[in-house]
Amino acid sequence: MKVLLCSIPDGALQEIQKPLIPRLKSNIEHSWSGKDNEMPTFPIGILRVLSAMQKNGYDGDIYDINNLRHSDEEIIKNLNKVKPDVVGLSGPLSHCYPNLKRITKIVRDLFPKAWIVVGGHISGSSQVVLNKTETDITAVGDGEISFVKLLDYIKLNPDVSQKDYAALNQIQGLAFLDKNNKLKLTGYGTQIVGTEMEYPSYDKWESGLQEFGGSDELVHEVFEEASDLRNIFGLNLEKQHYTPEILKIHETLKSKKVGRIQTSKGCVAKCTFCQRATKGYRVLGQNHMEARIIELKEKYNVGVLLVDDENFGSNRKQSYECARLMKKHGIYWSSQGARAASISVEDLKFYKAHNLLAIRYGIESGSQTILDIMEKKTTTQQVYEQIECCTRLGVATTSEAFMLGYPGESRKTALETAEYNAQLRYLLGNDWNTAYPCWATSIPGTPLYEYSQQIGVIGDTLEEEEDYLYRTADTMEDRGILNYLNKTEYDLKEVHYWIYLYRYAGKKAFVNEIIKKNWRYAKQPVRKIVSQIYHQCIKESFKAYKNDFKSRVAKKMNVFKKINNFIHISAKFFMTLMVIFLPKVILFPILKLMSDVSFYILKKRYKSKSGTERYNFFVDRRAEKKISSNLKFTDDKIAKTTRIIERSLRSVVKVNSEQIKLPITDEEKSLQLLARQQ
Repeated sequence: MKVLLCSIPDGALQEIQKPLIPRLKSNIEHSWSGKDNEMPTFPIGILRVLSAMQKNGYDGDIYDINNLRHSDEEIIKNLNKVKPDVVGLSGPLSHCYPNLKRITKIVRDLFPKAWIVVGGHISGSSQVVLNKTETDITAVGDGEISFVKLLDYIKLNPDVSQKDYAALNQIQGLAFLDKNNKLKLTGYGTQIVGTEMEYPSYDKWESGLQEFGGSDELVHEVFEEASDLRNIFGLNLEKQHYTPEILKIHETLKSKKVGRIQTSKGCVAKCTFCQRATKGYRVLGQNHMEARIIELKEKYNVGVLLVDDENFGSNRKQSYECARLMKKHGIYWSSQGARAASISVEDLKFYKAHNLLAIRYGIESGSQTILDIMEKKTTTQQVYEQIECCTRLGVATTSEAFMLGYPGESRKTALETAEYNAQLRYLLGNDWNTAYPCWATSIPGTPLYEYSQQIGVIGDTLEEEEDYLYRTADTMEDRGILNYLNKTEYDLKEVHYWIYLYRYAGKKAFVNEIIKKNWRYAKQPVRKIVSQIYHQCIKESFKAYKNDFKSRVAKKMNVFKKINNFIHISAKFFMTLMVIFLPKVILFPILKLMSDVSFYILKKRYKSKSGTERYNFFVDRRAEKKISSNLKFTDDKIAKTTRIIERSLRSVVKVNSEQIKLPITDEEKSLQLLARQQ
């Protein structure tokens, strides 16, 4: 039985499929705040599945389509080299859907009798994947055990057209269409005990790169160069990162590579926007970890490791041992995900003494109301204290991890987030220029997605859900808000205004922070205030204006477009400077006017006058669905809550579902189980 495991690219089909390896100039000079998936990625999911297969007597090949980004013709040529009996496709994001549909069609046309199995977080949309693509089975949750059991079944039942549904129903962690063409979910995949989880070998991945990409040396392209300072942090570079200590360390690392490693799997929280098909929180065994660190260091010249845990530090004993191993083997490291509530000052001191360079906290919002709705189980005060501690100890971090547009968001909460970010940026010693905020995306399998369906902004038919997956894959980072689907009680024009509040009101709050802190503590407050406003605000705005001019005016384009761009960036620059001097009572109405004009242009340019909308922002099915207003989570409902749990979106979804109906059929029960992965 020939098994081929493939990684699936994300993004829309109409986007240019440039290979991530070998690297082009465009994806070498990436920005950490730039477009999605410009960097190559490690196909960890299918590597783990292959490792489990090999331990149980099976073997297979890996075709890394995500990094190679091959055309249909190249994919067909490479598939014909293998002629697989089973094709496993890994879709770690819902954004993979368009390419998943494209590739399953290619596989089915080439090999009508092959089994097509899909795993990864895209399984949260199993009802769409199974009905709208050529997929036979989806693996829901951890796939190592369920996929091996499925292979045991296929070995005895090779004919894909003659499924034994009773036998399939005995394998936990599968979703399929039963004999009546109804969705059947057998539960979530059985999980391997954390301490028994090993780090999979890259050997088969390298062999696949040789076979399908032309060279096994391509594996080295996936590792970042430590010579680029931002790579050793996994963060966008900011002023606070250029300390003498960090620059000295960087000098010793310039000839090294940056790798990635996981020390735990899962999460201790259940944020209502986050997919949680992986249940609970498991830490990996130390003996396996040390062997992997040594391998990465010796075989791939790794000197820095980015720890890709969602919740590093939540198991203190294990995290301390990880830090000791890093120090023991001379590896510097950065944590890519941590909870402010899980890490103490003593922890940070210990990690810093054991080669920690940077840590990223999941902040999400500067409004405690929104954090409660998200069920973050952290406070703004806890985050502030952690950022302050990092600043004091010399650990690099960032404040640019904010989200707008969550249910319950309002002008008030958006302003709270803008002002909170300004406080953090000033605390870190950064300038007043903020990155663009993320917009809350409804991912299948989350309370946020279920709520979006309940209030009618995402349809519940297969066609409507597939339509949403296509639009969401069109990430549109350069056009920002167009990919946002409005889940608030406010109209689009008001939501659009929150961008201006976030950026300009945030700048105003930054100036106020300069004045407040220096007036209270500085010996020569006026001089200090003027100096900081010049260096951290005015000077930085001139730099931004210069960069905008180079990228949007100096390039070759028609004269009319040049003039239009020049007027736009000049008006933005002028408005930025006016933030320093204008009081809020004057500034905010001007911002609202600017926002409304910009919204009108956006609507005229992108809203479809007939046919299907390409972008989420202009899609709203509430009117046609005639959804009850009682299902919406409004400011009035929030004000009436007396307990934090009542403000959780999970609680809102549960109450709404009781108003709508309870599951009756097996398919409806499967759909609800799939929807409520947490």
